[in-house]
Amino acid sequence: MVYKNILVGYDGSKASRKAVEKATKIAKMFGAKLILVTVIPSPVPLVGELLVPETFELKEAVETAKRELEKMAKELSEIHEINIEYQVLQGDPAEELTRYAEEKGCDLIIVGRRGAGKLGRLLLGSVS
Repeated sequence: MVYKNILVGYDGSKASRKAVEKATKIAKMFGAKLILVTVIPSPVPLVGELLVPETFELKEAVETAKRELEKMAKELSEIHEINIEYQVLQGDPAEELTRYAEEKGCDLIIVGRRGAGKLGRLLLGSVS
């Protein structure tokens, strides 16, 4: 099988960094485009309160994620000489990753097997 577009879910965890490393190797091997994606979960109401940060903090989280992905994409592109795109989405991580992969015509989706700890998964979701 030949891969042309590889999407990798990145949430800042050690497992997602390893997923990016593996995806980079595969992209280089096949001459594929690597698409780095971070999904910021939408606010979830919990007993009348918001479980995740308010709108301002969500916007800040999106901007921080964009800067991090941009830096990573630039470094990986220069070091490995591969074509890289990046995108920050908002919503349910699993749904958004699969939707975006279909939209971009991805042949392969790579995610880490484990992300943040229990609290991190509760607040940030899990892509795997």
